[in-house]
Amino acid sequence: MTYVEENTRKLEELKKLPYEELRRMEKETLNNPNSTRAEIVNICFACGEKAIELGLTCTLDEVEREFNIGKYRIKARC
Repeated sequence: MTYVEENTRKLEELKKLPYEELRRMEKETLNNPNSTRAEIVNICFACGEKAIELGLTCTLDEVEREFNIGKYRIKARC
């Protein structure tokens, strides 16, 4: 199994956990100086996806749409 395949499998396993458990793991991982980059990315990504699924946060696309910025910027005609 390659490094990428292994991390993909770990991410899929993390996504199955409850949000509260993911938040606890995220805090532990971020506070641990021995955490690897892959561990940090996987736990943060899984926690973020779970929060979006539960409606606890919003996507960047939703923020841009709400505030008319980014690709949703309304151009004024002069």
